Amino acid sequence: MKLVAGCTILLICGCSGSNDNKSAAVDWTAGRGTEACHEWQQAFCELEAKCGSASVATCGSQVQTIQCASDTTAADCATSMAAATCSTMPAGCNSTDVADTAWAKQACIDYLTAMCTHNANCGSSTSVDTCVANQQTTSSCSKAIGVKLNYESCMSQINAASCTTQLATECASLIYVTP
Repeated sequence: MKLVAGCTILLICGCSGSNDNKSAAVDWTAGRGTEACHEWQQAFCELEAKCGSASVATCGSQVQTIQCASDTTAADCATSMAAATCSTMPAGCNSTDVADTAWAKQACIDYLTAMCTHNANCGSSTSVDTCVANQQTTSSCSKAIGVKLNYESCMSQINAASCTTQLATECASLIYVTP
């Protein structure tokens, strides 16, 4: 894909998929955040799989994009989820409750700024500020909760790209947002 003013931001509305409760298929140390956050990610996905909402692997690929706002909350939620039943998610333990949304929102704005700066440097008549403002009306950075694990690599690609560079497809959908 060529770098252009538009961008695509993938929505994450919750985990979905088959019930595959094999947590060994997921490297829980590979996700964003601290060890406590990784424990929450694993507990969250194992509960989702136990309750039939998603496979561990599908859920893991989504929640591993989330950086937790608090280690204490993440650890407490991991413990609560391990003992939870399928009737309700433990209070305060959903992805939107645990996520460091300020970090994810800033990452989204940084992504848009990098894309718009590149476009301006390649001759776009739209200013960077106007481009970012226009993109935010459709990109929902205000709803960002996570950032794909290849975000940093893609940002490096954008920042180093020539005006004719084709970015990898996975660099188009880097930010996860709530509906």
